[in-house]
Amino acid sequence: MSSLSKLSVRLSLCALAAALGACGGGSDSASTDPATPTPTEPVPTEPSGADPLLAQQWHLFNTGQSGGTPGSDLSLGSLGERGNGIKVAVVDGAVQIGHPDLVPNLLAGLSHNYATGSADPSPSPAASGQAFDDNVGGPDDAHGTAVAGILLARDNNAYGGRGVAPRAQLMAFNPLIQSTDVNMADAMARAWQGGAAVVNNSWGPPDPASGGTGSFYRASPLWQQAVLQGVAQGRGGLGTVYLIASGNGGASGDDANRDGYANFRAVLAVGAVDDHNRPTSYTERGANVLVAAPSGNVVGRFQSTAGVLTTDIAGPRGYADASSITGADHTAFFDGTSASTPMVAGVVALMLQANPNLSWRDVRWILAATAQSASLGAGQPAAVPSAMNGHGFQSQVGFGRVNATAAVDMARGFNTLGAERTCVSGSLPGGAVLADDSLSPQTLTWNAGSCSLNVVEQVTLRLVSDHTYTGDLRVSLRSPAGRVSELSVPHNCRESICASLLSGFSFGSVRHMGEAARGNWTLQVSDEQALDTGRVLSWEVVLYGH
Repeated sequence: MSSLSKLSVRLSLCALAAALGACGGGSDSASTDPATPTPTEPVPTEPSGADPLLAQQWHLFNTGQSGGTPGSDLSLGSLGERGNGIKVAVVDGAVQIGHPDLVPNLLAGLSHNYATGSADPSPSPAASGQAFDDNVGGPDDAHGTAVAGILLARDNNAYGGRGVAPRAQLMAFNPLIQSTDVNMADAMARAWQGGAAVVNNSWGPPDPASGGTGSFYRASPLWQQAVLQGVAQGRGGLGTVYLIASGNGGASGDDANRDGYANFRAVLAVGAVDDHNRPTSYTERGANVLVAAPSGNVVGRFQSTAGVLTTDIAGPRGYADASSITGADHTAFFDGTSASTPMVAGVVALMLQANPNLSWRDVRWILAATAQSASLGAGQPAAVPSAMNGHGFQSQVGFGRVNATAAVDMARGFNTLGAERTCVSGSLPGGAVLADDSLSPQTLTWNAGSCSLNVVEQVTLRLVSDHTYTGDLRVSLRSPAGRVSELSVPHNCRESICASLLSGFSFGSVRHMGEAARGNWTLQVSDEQALDTGRVLSWEVVLYGH
């Protein structure tokens, strides 16, 4: 793939809480059927020095203060864990590490600025009279600061709100300032080498609404290699936990599985639900989405719907100003999967405090097993049966909304999944030319009966095709249990140009987590739009699990 630098700044903020909405956005959800979530504990009474804005943080303790459904939150309850001793990294644009709500948790000297080479990735100062500019590298680039605040803003300091893991330790990197493949990979490596147990990535390739192709976007091999090193060597071999936003292009028809970063097997992709527990209008579908967490329902600055309250650039610059109900140092309008992702990162930090011996794969398994169902409405994909729970898997939210209390409780006594095993099909032959504009799929089968792997955790499918308009294709993979991963659906590509699949594209799926590995895995591919034709040249399945 070409260098990330060619994406310009639009690569960077997958859920930019500002007017640009870099990876798409949307309007209020049409869902009108919210189920009653599990009630949460009331907003706790904190000791002297309590956080004055905590009562507005509905994502932590939803009492209906935003007009939402009480209990539609992270289910923190009365957990005693606060992330103590857990190092986390925020990989983003600028991060104001000297913000009063962040600096108490800062790990001195471990952050990095890719523009200056210094250990301070804070926003650049504004020139006198400079207009609002929240583009990456601009003086109002508050995205990374907002993300960091959601994750670990300090508690009980008589200032602002608090983060999900308010006693975790922070390092921050701003490779999106100069988003080359080398810099993005370097940030992944610096994080685990610096001791980060959790790495938050609230960014992704541009969605169709912001100039992306809506087609198949390959991840940088350098970035993949760095992440694989992190999960293999980080935390003394237990593995650093990498999280990434699933994307905000759902309203534009984008799919998180057509994003080679979000569907990579070693990252945990996060979707979003609103304050009524409904999948947000912008959150992307994908068999690679593991779980979801709360966020606002509209991506954009100063929206009227309930956003997430978090840190802003301290002082007059950033999303908010002194006239804001939160004051100039905090914003109440952060949104998108950029907001939901650090919430899950914070929950992971709580889990690792409760049980430092969890592997990166243990963490994913526990989050999936303990997640709660979302409230689905008309026009949204239905939940389908899953081996991991009773409420199933839904492509916008994965196994459901994260339940922090249940996840931490399960983490405390969890018996590790053990060493990872793999089972590889090898390159399998394709078939004849796909019938044009037809709902009848071509079916190809691989028998995994000889696999030593027992239980699936993740599946990767690599597909090679010479089709001349890959947006015509519907691609799915059926497991031996008969459960189906929808990997790509027919879609229009920007300016009628689709990414070629001649060099192959890898899809990821967590939808089969918990299923038996042995038996027939069946690929189905159909060409469901007119004019262009092509074949499946080859395909390969890799099963990961235990």
